[in-house]
Amino acid sequence: MGIVKSEPEHNIRGVGLLHKAFQILELFSPEQSSWTQVEIGRAADLPRSTVSRLVRYLCARGYLSFHERSGRYTLGFSAIELGRRAQAQLDLAAFAEDVLEDLARRTRETVMLTGFNPAALHVVCLAQIPSQHGVLRVYETVGATFPLYAGASTKPVLAHLPEAVIERVLAGPMPPINPEWTTKPDHLRADIERTRQRGFAVSFEETYPGVAGVGAAILGPDGRPLGSLAVAAPLQRMSEASMEELGRAVAEAAAAVSARLAGDVPKPEQTGA
Repeated sequence: MGIVKSEPEHNIRGVGLLHKAFQILELFSPEQSSWTQVEIGRAADLPRSTVSRLVRYLCARGYLSFHERSGRYTLGFSAIELGRRAQAQLDLAAFAEDVLEDLARRTRETVMLTGFNPAALHVVCLAQIPSQHGVLRVYETVGATFPLYAGASTKPVLAHLPEAVIERVLAGPMPPINPEWTTKPDHLRADIERTRQRGFAVSFEETYPGVAGVGAAILGPDGRPLGSLAVAAPLQRMSEASMEELGRAVAEAAAAVSARLAGDVPKPEQTGA
């Protein structure tokens, strides 16, 4: 691995307007939540014409809101929603901790919490609780990543994404995670529909030989997937009946975390001993 020398900021090309837009957005704080165009220009050291053009664009995108009576700008709903989504992602492990523990007790199998990375189109393992079975059990590494086209923890996320993103995944390369398993676009499309209908995904050896799993998506307040909960076990312990039972349990658990993120159910208070 080589060392990459960072270019000085003033040498960066092609991001000038983006940099200035962020300069404007970063002015808004609890200490000063509203600004006029003149104030923005002075604070950001930007020409009036540049400020005028950028605030119009940011207003059109919903990141700023203009109040005609006062002539001042505040953060818009798009900025607020973006912050909520980021906060929900950061707090996902904390919000899901007790639900994850309860799911592990109920199933006695390995349970995993993942977070969705929309830029990379994969999920990352945020936390896991290994199976209570001492002999045969599944173990995953926290920090491991999985593409959206295979596995019980990823397909529920894929099923809740816009059709354009799903089509991009289906059209792209899908190298097998388990060398003995090949994902075919038409099969994956059918699996997405089944996942939507029953509320959870099923996986048989899609990621690892001899491992089966079920998973359900965790949704943010805006209905977009933030990650998933999944249960995995050796095939020997995963009959059709047990898969259905585990699927319902993981779907209920994921729905509980989603409700908590939406503010419908409070997180239990931590009490000291």
